[in-house]
Amino acid sequence: MGKKRINWKIPVIAALALLLTLEIVDTCRMAYGGDGRALPVLMYHHFDETSKDGTVVTPGRFREQMTALREAGYQAVTVPQVIGYVREGTPLPEKPVLITMDDGYGSNLTVAAPILEETGMRATIFTIGINEGEEYYAHSGEPMWQHRFAFEEAAPWVEKGIIDVQSHTFDMHQLESYGYSGRDGVRRMRGESPEDYRQALLDDAAAFRERRGDRVATELLALAYPFGYYDMEADKIMREAGYQLTVTIDERINRLRAGDEECLRMLGRFNVTDHTSGEALVDRLDHYFPDLAESKK
Repeated sequence: MGKKRINWKIPVIAALALLLTLEIVDTCRMAYGGDGRALPVLMYHHFDETSKDGTVVTPGRFREQMTALREAGYQAVTVPQVIGYVREGTPLPEKPVLITMDDGYGSNLTVAAPILEETGMRATIFTIGINEGEEYYAHSGEPMWQHRFAFEEAAPWVEKGIIDVQSHTFDMHQLESYGYSGRDGVRRMRGESPEDYRQALLDDAAAFRERRGDRVATELLALAYPFGYYDMEADKIMREAGYQLTVTIDERINRLRAGDEECLRMLGRFNVTDHTSGEALVDRLDHYFPDLAESKK
């Protein structure tokens, strides 16, 4: 008798069905389950008339996205509001969204901030401390790819409540391949002892805190992990360093639960590109607020 042929399609189809089921269950859990609240977090970087590589959004598209969010009933919240909900049960809007921007580009102030103000939105900017206000990269001496704002430039927008400035580390926005730090983001280097690793992360956090000082009015509370590199060990150390909320680049929704501070750790974010229309962005987020979206039709 010949060997029985195995249909390889069956396990593949089963795996895909399982993934779809898990996504549906996760969506229902986020929207309806328990006492918590769904919180989408959006991620942007630079703004320019020329868009490329999925990290640059044109001013027109950003205005379209922010307008669409506002008209769909979304309200931009701040890091302190999110922490306040979890720690003290302070109410959040029906459809909250945390808008974030990474690296600290000047366009966050010259392009994005006026649009945020115009549309009644606000954002949190995660700045690389060593690049703040500089024209040249500290390690290579090469000119910055784009202007990086100084904290004093951001201060008026912070005082107006349009933006907040938080940490993208002081000098850990590095890859081992760059040849400067020997590590990838906040990951432990090969052969590095646990204590040396802990001290390196604490020293970097202290350097950012010292550089920021009181140059902007808000409290330093949050950290965005460079390149999305993180793990439980790093996050435990960053909690020790005083960061009450941390975010990644993992594309997933978050669930906030009053009294559960673990839900403030390693939040997921949705990368928003210039290819994302305002309508598409709202449709994606409404996926997690189906009852509210339906009631407004």
